[in-house]
Amino acid sequence: MTVDDLRAFYKAKSDAELARILGRDRSVINYWRKGIPLSTQAVFEISTKGELKANIAPLPANS
Repeated sequence: MTVDDLRAFYKAKSDAELARILGRDRSVINYWRKGIPLSTQAVFEISTKGELKANIAPLPANS
């Protein structure tokens, strides 16, 4: 998931508004623009009952 996915889900008009909704500092949202940590994505996936999906890539097959 991306910050834009979070903004759409929470109907936030800006990153600053998203930060207020989530109770996070604006700098955290800016950091997430580079990629939301998988553990954080997992929390959002659970808290939204699967409406937002974590970007978990499958493990590579053993060669």
